[in-house]
Amino acid sequence: MADKRRDTKGRILRNGEVQRADGKYMYRYTDAYGERQTVYSWKLVETDKIPSGVKNGPALRTMIAAIEKDLKDGIRPNSASEYKLNDLFDSLMELRTDLKETTRCNYLCLYNTHVRESIGKCTLDKLKYTDIQKFYLGLNKDKGLRISTLRAIHSIIWQSLQNAVLDEIIRRNPADGVMKTISKKLGEEPQQRHALTLEQQRRFIDYINNSNQYKRYSSLFTVLLGTGLRIGECLGLRWSDVDFKKDIILVNHTLIYKDTEAGGYAYRIGKPKTISGNRIIPMFQDVKKALLKEKRKKKNPDWEPFVVDGYTGFIFLNANGKVYTPAGIFDKIQIIVADYNKEEAMRAEKEKREPCLIPKISAHILRHTFCTRMCEIETNTKIIQEVMGHKNIRTTMNVYNEATSDAKIASFKAAEGAIYLG
Repeated sequence: MADKRRDTKGRILRNGEVQRADGKYMYRYTDAYGERQTVYSWKLVETDKIPSGVKNGPALRTMIAAIEKDLKDGIRPNSASEYKLNDLFDSLMELRTDLKETTRCNYLCLYNTHVRESIGKCTLDKLKYTDIQKFYLGLNKDKGLRISTLRAIHSIIWQSLQNAVLDEIIRRNPADGVMKTISKKLGEEPQQRHALTLEQQRRFIDYINNSNQYKRYSSLFTVLLGTGLRIGECLGLRWSDVDFKKDIILVNHTLIYKDTEAGGYAYRIGKPKTISGNRIIPMFQDVKKALLKEKRKKKNPDWEPFVVDGYTGFIFLNANGKVYTPAGIFDKIQIIVADYNKEEAMRAEKEKREPCLIPKISAHILRHTFCTRMCEIETNTKIIQEVMGHKNIRTTMNVYNEATSDAKIASFKAAEGAIYLG
C-alpha cells in the first residue's frame, strides 16, 4: 500500500490537499459550474503559525469546510469575493426596465449620493449584517438622514443583494431584518400628518384671497383644497380635462418636474400614482368659479404654447407662461404661512388674545385636509376612496377614523346625562 501524503510536520494530507515546496498549502476542487478552482493558505489548520512577512488568512481546512458547505448548497465558492455591492446595483438597474423614469432617477440619486463611494465598494464576502446596520446609523448621525430616506436606501440595497442570493452567489441576504433593528434603535415613528382644522383652513384661504401679494394663487389653492388632487395632478390639469357642462374634472396624468438620467431637471408627463388614480372628480361650485376665474385671466400674447410630451393647454401658468413646479408651490406655501403667522401673532398681541396660527403644511396636507372634510360630511367611504384615488380602502378609513373621532366625543358630551346610569 502506498504511503499517505504528509506535510512537512508529518500530518496526513486529505484528498485534494497539497503542500508546495515553499510550504504553502493549496486545495483544488470543481465548483458548482464544473470549473476547476484552487485556494491557498500558509496554514493547514487555524493553530498553525505563519512565516514572518506574509499576510494572515483563514487556514486551508477552514476554507475547505466553507467550500464544501457552499457546494452542498449550490453556491459557487469564493464568487462572493468577485462582486462588489456596486456591481449588483448596476446589474439591478439594467434588469429593472419596468421602473418609471422618475423612480429610476430616484434610485440612481440615492445610491450614487450615499452608497457608491462607501459601502458600495465592499465585496460580498466581506459585507455583513452589522456592516449594513452601522452604515445606516452613520447616515442618520453624520448626514442627518431621516428614517424614511434610510428605508428608501435599504430597499435599493436589499433588492441588489437579493439578486445575488437568487444567482447563488451568496447564501443569504445580509440586509434581511436590518431596517427593523434600525427602527428600534432610532425610535422614530412615522410622523402623523394632520389636516387643517376648519378655522385654519378658512384663515389660510381668506388670507390668500385678500392679499394683493398672493391672491394670484387663489384659484390654485381653491382647486387643491376643493378636489384633493395631488400636486402633480393639479399642475398637470389642462382645460381639456375640465368639463364645465357636466361639472367634472378628469384625472388621467400627472406633471413631473425632476432630474433626469442625462442630468438636469425637466418637465415630464407621467401616469397617475396608481391605477385607481385615473378618476373623475365632481366639481364644487367654488372650484368651478375658481377655474372660470383662471380662464378669464389675460395671457401674454407673446407666450409660446407650453408643451410637455405633446400635452398643452395647461391651466396653472406662472409669470413666464410655464407651469408651476411642485417645489415652487411648496416654497410658496411656506412663505404664505410664515407671513400669515407673523401678522396673526402681531394682531393677537394687540388684541390681547391667543393667536390662531397655521402649522407647517404642504400640498399633500391640503389634499389630506380635503379628504378630512369629505369624511366629516360623507359616510360612504367608497365614494371618498374613488375621489381621492386611494388604491387601498384602509388609507381612506385611517383618515375617516381620525376625522370622525372629534365628532364622536362631541356627540357623547351632548348626550351627557341623557342615559340613566344610576
